[in-house]
Amino acid sequence: MEVGGNKHYITKTKCMTVGRLQENIVLEDGSVIKNCDKYKYLGLKITNDGKLDEGIKDRIMQGRRAISMLKGVLWDQGISKANKKNIYNTVVKSIITYGSEVWQLKSRTENMLLATEMDYWRRSAEKSKREQITNNRVREIMGAEHTIVDDIRTKQLIWFGHVQRMPDHRIPKQILLCTPRGRNKRGRPQRSWREGVDKELENREIPDDLWLNRQKWKLGVGKRRRTF
Repeated sequence: MEVGGNKHYITKTKCMTVGRLQENIVLEDGSVIKNCDKYKYLGLKITNDGKLDEGIKDRIMQGRRAISMLKGVLWDQGISKANKKNIYNTVVKSIITYGSEVWQLKSRTENMLLATEMDYWRRSAEKSKREQITNNRVREIMGAEHTIVDDIRTKQLIWFGHVQRMPDHRIPKQILLCTPRGRNKRGRPQRSWREGVDKELENREIPDDLWLNRQKWKLGVGKRRRTF
């Protein structure tokens, strides 16, 4: 099958439907495009329930694998703490937070992120859990003022301001302003990505409309941002 000058091989093509209805697509020539429940796109797992939980866990696991591979480096007393912090920012944090601008952070997810980050800092500070040194003390030793969750929140605010300044015809802007139709499922509704952003704006005392001024927005969002 050829669409727009590009050849598409049906046997290798799959589709995904977000929602309850999960059906294959039957084309006019009888060919069938099979429905799938998850796939990986640009390094992030996407599932048909519309959530990113599985994708976030995958990024955390990749980060843990990277930390494990760096074990010999992190426990090496000949490598300075400054270099270990640079490795964290350029390798480990980059792996874990890839695509985190659009994550919906739950308490459980935040705990997993913080635990993974502290695993790195404890190894870098050469302090095992048996020594019963608090996380705050380990952070103080390594000069890690802000947590990985702080960094993700900052990335989300930067992305939020960027999307808000987009023209209305841009798809990210339309998605941000969209109000889904239909009824919500029974039970307590989960906090949306936008609600998380609004809460962080409140915590940092940033005015809602500051994004109109790009420079002021950058300064306001960067108040808690720090690069080692």
